[in-house]
Amino acid sequence: MSARVFATAGAACLLAGCGQPAGAPAEPADPPGPALLFAAGQGDLSAAERGQVFGAIGLAVAPDGKSFLDGSCGQPADASVEFRDMNADGKQEALVIFGNSCTSGHAGSSAVLFIRDPAGNLQANLGFPAASADPLPEKNQGYPDLLIGGPGFCFGVWRWNGATYDHLRNDPQMPGGCDHLNE
Repeated sequence: MSARVFATAGAACLLAGCGQPAGAPAEPADPPGPALLFAAGQGDLSAAERGQVFGAIGLAVAPDGKSFLDGSCGQPADASVEFRDMNADGKQEALVIFGNSCTSGHAGSSAVLFIRDPAGNLQANLGFPAASADPLPEKNQGYPDLLIGGPGFCFGVWRWNGATYDHLRNDPQMPGGCDHLNE
């Protein structure tokens, strides 16, 4: 289904109250922070979950209402959210790449991956400086290994242990890229 059709179907469902009992109140509008972070899409997150995700990344809405500031230095910061069903369970995980050089050093951003625990609650994983968190073909307990990109030529690979992602190994992105770790 194309994004346009999905948006149209979603709007029709919203107008018709699909999935809600007759007379049920609509979900409240997001406060400014979550509304800005999730402006491009909300995935399958509830308003409370969107607020949880926004609160976990430590950003504030800038006075212009259209951008973010970091909570440490008060400097402009970027943030984006990507939704993926990483373990093919029909529920989306949310990857947030956010920050700036104040919050994340030379990487310029940090990565937090929100995964549902067995009770359905979002749990933050990763949470360190990174430019990307790309799924690899290898999987463990249903989740893909993640290649964590950042500055330099040595990227970490992280593996799901059933509860969290743990560092598995380092992958050089060019010959000798991880040699400095063996010195």
